[in-house]
Amino acid sequence: MSALGERGPIVVVGAGPAGALTAIYLARKGCDVTVYEARPDIRRAAVPAGRSINLALATRGIVPLVDVGVIGRVDAITIPMRGRMIHAGDSSPPALQPYGTHAHEVIHSVSRRGLNAILLDAAEVTGRVDISFESSVRAVDLRAGTLAVAGPDGVERIERFGTLFGADGAGSEVRRAVVAANGGTAEVSWLDHSYKELEIPPADGGGFRLDPHALHIWPRRELMLIALANPEGDFTATLFAPQVGEVSFASLADSESVSMFFKRECPDLASTVPDLTGQFLANPAGRLATMRCRGWSLEDRAVLVGDAAHAIVPFHGQGMNLAMESARALDRHLRERPDDVAAAFAAFEAERKPNADAIADMALDNYHEMRAGVIDPDYLIRRKLALELQRRYPERVSPRYNMVMFSTMPYVEAAARAARQAEILGELTAGKASLAEVDMCRASELVAELAPLPQLDPVARLDALAV
Repeated sequence: MSALGERGPIVVVGAGPAGALTAIYLARKGCDVTVYEARPDIRRAAVPAGRSINLALATRGIVPLVDVGVIGRVDAITIPMRGRMIHAGDSSPPALQPYGTHAHEVIHSVSRRGLNAILLDAAEVTGRVDISFESSVRAVDLRAGTLAVAGPDGVERIERFGTLFGADGAGSEVRRAVVAANGGTAEVSWLDHSYKELEIPPADGGGFRLDPHALHIWPRRELMLIALANPEGDFTATLFAPQVGEVSFASLADSESVSMFFKRECPDLASTVPDLTGQFLANPAGRLATMRCRGWSLEDRAVLVGDAAHAIVPFHGQGMNLAMESARALDRHLRERPDDVAAAFAAFEAERKPNADAIADMALDNYHEMRAGVIDPDYLIRRKLALELQRRYPERVSPRYNMVMFSTMPYVEAAARAARQAEILGELTAGKASLAEVDMCRASELVAELAPLPQLDPVARLDALAV
């Protein structure tokens, strides 16, 4: 058994949100930490167009930010969103679908770059975290406790570590070494859909072209466009579509096809964003995948955190929230077992892997809901009933989306409760065309069979006040 630091230097690979937050937690334990980050310092370098995907900050991500004392700075760069604004594509105006019935049930649009910058500042302010940017980890020797690190000049040097934290994303070099050493597995499932980012500029004279307090969705069955507001008045929009097919990234290859696509599918944007076609052709398309890993650690030498351990698709807005919640969980396990790092790492995976797998499944399922379900009449009546039951029985009913986004309930439990609630909603709405036709007496009987909802994490109670 060993405690942190007994084996030698503590190193974090990756300075994204998970890596920066992990470094902060380690520094708070009194550890000196070296962080290697392959990219330039995002606080000073330009970010390539089309690669940010605005983040949806929710309770699971807010709690660690409250925990480490940066929520005030983050609050200043977020915009609260109270629901989904559905642009159905017919003659009807956009319609808001509220997320919930409680005041705190909002999510917050935040720039990945802005949030990451705040966490990097907070890590450096501890005085215990040294971050080496443009330092790419090329090889990991876990037995020798060494890293081959290439600096900005491309020259490799050998660096020592005692305990290694791999927060180097979905393509993690640390993960490759860990699973090779412990006999684990890393399985990548690529989605046959890709994404491309676009910018909706501020209105002429400033201000927002769309309601900033909603997640805008243009659902089109097999594809969708979403848009999240930024404090400066612009929106980051992302098109998710099949890679090949009649309407796909492959079919949108020239100015004419792209222009016709936006005029047909998103006429409100096509008429107000004149360079939409140019942006589309200039910006790169990104791939989407789910990565499930077994074997997150090797003894007390190394552990994976964030996307290095559990990369998911972005359709439930939980990738970053999951990663930061995991960083906080890892900190808790290390505090509970301060003299046995290996046991803390093992307990961390035992707790978090089932939950990571559960949200990975729910994220994939939510893609279908967002691009098709939100305009399906059966879905709409079930959603209305779910919110009504939440209003009437808040101690027992919460829609799946709300359990995922606005609580710290384990994802596994949220998935199980959601499955049972779906059965209830299906029974109550079968053959019904409106909420007025639902048998609320039967609804009361079925809801009474549900166990009470768990209480929020004590820190999570601060989120409604902090953001």
